[in-house]
Amino acid sequence: MTDHQTPFDQLVAGVVKPGLCTHCGTCAGLSGGALAMVETDYGPLPAPAGDQPVTLPDDILSCCPGHRIDYPGLNKAVFGHLPDSWLSGNIHRIYLGYSALPDIRREGASGGVITQVLVDLLEQGQIDGAVVVRQGSPRAWEAEPVIATTAEEIRACSQSVYRPVPVNALLDQMAAFEGRLAYVGLPDQVASLRKLQQIGHSGALKVDFVLGPYTGTNNYFGAIESFLRSNGVKSVEQITRLRYRDGEWPGHLSITLQDGRTLKAEKFHYNYLIPFYVTRATLFSVDFTNELTDISVGDAWSPRYEGLGEGFSVVIARTEKGEQVLRSEQERGLLVLEPLEAADAFSMHGHMLDFKKRGSFIRIGWRRALGRPVPDYGYHPRHLPLTRKLVEVVISGLFAIGRTRLARFAVRLIPIKILGPLFNTLRKTWKNLSKPVKRKGLGQYEIVLTGIDQNHHLEKNTQ
Repeated sequence: MTDHQTPFDQLVAGVVKPGLCTHCGTCAGLSGGALAMVETDYGPLPAPAGDQPVTLPDDILSCCPGHRIDYPGLNKAVFGHLPDSWLSGNIHRIYLGYSALPDIRREGASGGVITQVLVDLLEQGQIDGAVVVRQGSPRAWEAEPVIATTAEEIRACSQSVYRPVPVNALLDQMAAFEGRLAYVGLPDQVASLRKLQQIGHSGALKVDFVLGPYTGTNNYFGAIESFLRSNGVKSVEQITRLRYRDGEWPGHLSITLQDGRTLKAEKFHYNYLIPFYVTRATLFSVDFTNELTDISVGDAWSPRYEGLGEGFSVVIARTEKGEQVLRSEQERGLLVLEPLEAADAFSMHGHMLDFKKRGSFIRIGWRRALGRPVPDYGYHPRHLPLTRKLVEVVISGLFAIGRTRLARFAVRLIPIKILGPLFNTLRKTWKNLSKPVKRKGLGQYEIVLTGIDQNHHLEKNTQ
């Protein structure tokens, strides 16, 4: 940092302006109220909240996932060792699971596991509150992070929210909270929290349990606005209720309007908006399975389960503490858990693991070659096949076209009843065509460490 640059100046120049902000909210949470996360077309970004000077810690960039996440160092800090698998992080045990309580299972995005764990931790007195995201607050189309202190409040925060929500903006509230906390966050938010725990932030140290969902791509809120426009709705203020994964698993987008209409789109049909509104941060993120949690949860994408509805999840216990929680709830009839082989869990998400573990590094490499700032993760793949790079030309080309104004305008003109099924067919066709290239060699994923532990410069995954 130069003499005339404040830590906030450095953050803006190195992360916000280059488009690397992950919208985690850490800087706002560390600013003592001087920064607010302000909604923009490119997600919530930090901006001065008033006339007071913005004072941030000198080492703010070490906690900013848009700048650096030292995965080797954080793995050692959290788990005491490097992961056996660099595809999915440290694994204590893997399950196929869901909540044994039908209403919690039904309310969740898939199996209701995270909600069930949080409610039980609270009722057993192991925590006094949970950091979660509440959809529909402060307005029906918005979402905000909250500290839930009752089972009812936790259950009201069930479901996935497919837009950036700055969870770590609550750090001041976490520091002031009287009691112990559980925390639910996306991979970048969890990584920042783990770094803050490592350096002793008082709010982060109140967190005893860290949980999180698998996270592939996320969308800017413009995706919802586009969906509304394609249905003839001009303003988000007409929304009275918004759910991203409503109804029977895998769920559907459901938007209720002031005039009583409810607009719906199947999950895989609504995904047609991803190429047009995907966040920059998720294109550069390399963590799909939320590797630094105690417990991470993802949808069990398999024909065996998808046809059954109800909701099934892949559940990874990453720590002994996380495993004890799951085992206790299973023994008391709160969770249904069946052991799952790592290879089976891998096959359910091979496409997205490749998108993160190879695709993101290819995209980062191209950006670096253009002389633009890139995030540093403390490691990179040893080898990226030329064929995989050629596939990425197609993928990134679609994203580049999709984010143009012309493409976004055009997609609003096509009804989802046409575009949704068409996109889903094209998605399946592309996955089948690209699968041989995207899966080839992924099970022998080799990485080079560039972080704290260069002595172990080569790690090989044999999942």
